[in-house]
Amino acid sequence: MAEIKYGWVRGGRTGAEYPCAADQYFHRLGGHFVYADSYGRMTVVATPVSTILGWAETPKDASGYSSWKSSSTAGESKVYVITDPTAVYAMPVSEGTASLATTMIGDCADLVISGSTYTAKQLLNLGVDNRDYLRIEEVDTANKIAYVRINYAKFQADT
Repeated sequence: MAEIKYGWVRGGRTGAEYPCAADQYFHRLGGHFVYADSYGRMTVVATPVSTILGWAETPKDASGYSSWKSSSTAGESKVYVITDPTAVYAMPVSEGTASLATTMIGDCADLVISGSTYTAKQLLNLGVDNRDYLRIEEVDTANKIAYVRINYAKFQADT
């Protein structure tokens, strides 16, 4: 069976290259949603933040791993971040509190991290909508994939 590819599927791909915070892990079987920290460095959305900047396109996996890790020196590694509000992404889901269903189309959901370091996967957290980061556009219930876009109200922007 072929491995499912997560990430950008349609819509705009505009964005820019940004420096990464130190020690950020991006698993190829998880999401890559990031925000800019107070230094403008890309940080994986792992704990509650107020906004999301976009989706990080990362280099190839580290040797022997299914993940890419940014340098331990903040700002040394860079990633291209898709910031286009029309972009739609394929995202794996965590079905801890709810099961993926077509009735969720139009709903918003949060993010959660499962695992740590090289095994850490960013997942869509179904049934938990305190922050409403992502809006569900479509679902693939057989493969447990949600097609999402960043909720317009949650785009990171200077105010």
